[in-house]
Parts: sequence; C-alpha cells; structure tokens
Amino acid sequence: MLYPKKIDAKKGSKLVKILLIVSACLSIVLLLINKMTTPDMHWGLLTIACIIYIWITVLYALKKNKNIAAHILLQVVTISLLFLAIDYALGFEKWSLEIAIPIVIITANMIMTILTCISYKRYIRYVVYQLILIIISMTPMILITEHYIADSLLSRIAVWVSVVNFIFSVALCSKDIKAELKRKFHM
Repeated sequence: MLYPKKIDAKKGSKLVKILLIVSACLSIVLLLINKMTTPDMHWGLLTIACIIYIWITVLYALKKNKNIAAHILLQVVTISLLFLAIDYALGFEKWSLEIAIPIVIITANMIMTILTCISYKRYIRYVVYQLILIIISMTPMILITEHYIADSLLSRIAVWVSVVNFIFSVALCSKDIKAELKRKFHM
C-alpha cells in the first residue's frame, strides 16, 4: 500500500466528546465543592474558566494545522508576565508567583498531555517546546529554594505535573524525540 491508512475521524471526535463531558462534570463538582466549603470565595468559577481555556486551546489546536506548542509556550510566557504585572500593580503580594504562574504551568502541561494523547504521531513537532516548558516549569522550585516565595503546594504540583508529562511523552515517543533532538541540535 502506497498511502497510509486514513485516520478514523469518528474515533477522535468521540474521544473529544467524552473528554468534554468529563470536563463538564468536573466543573459542576468544583462549583458544588466551592459552594459547600467557601461560598464567599468564587474559586470554582476560576477553575471553570481554566477548563474552558484548556478546551478552547485544544479545539484550536485540532482545527488549525500549525504548531500549537509554540502558541502554548508563548501563552505561558505572556500570561505569566501579565499576572506578574497585575500582582505588581496591586502591591506585589506574590500571589502571581505562588498561585497564578504554577496554575499556568499546570494548565500548559495538561494541554501538552492532551495534545500528545490525541495526536501523538505529530508529537515530534512539539518536542523542543516541551523541553522549554519543562525548564519554565522548574521556575517555581528555584524561587522556593532561593526563599523568594513561600513553599507552596501549587508550585510542587506544577513541577510534578511537568515531570510526569515529560516521562509520559518520552515513553510514548522516545525514538522520535531522540531523532528530533539530534536534528535540531546537530548532536
């Protein structure tokens, strides 16, 4: 056979629909937990906004034929800088470093994991950006070890999500990653 088999679009769309339903259920559960535990704080709405942001990015990645990893990396950097600017404008309470940036890093790693699962055959295009994202993900731990921010759980979660995502990616596409690194860095 000269041409590769055509990928069944129904299977991919079925997976996306299932993940959308899981995301909707997760959103409802988070809203209920928010209402029961801390009704005066609206963190449930923020988490729903993050879930919506993830899906907008994933659906954009699936519809466009561009390297979405570059866009994700750009978003991580720009949103982090935006949060730093907002925090600085409000008196620099360091919430951007302890809460916002780790959430951005976790979100970016989750998006890269979803993209790897959905289109792992094209993952080779994301390798360099994944490595840069891992380096960025280590930033919260560096800030903790330098005693610039308090030892926060979110920072540790961000680092672990990044490490697990990297291990998953390497396990799924190790031969392709090795070949791409040799090609990119002339090793």
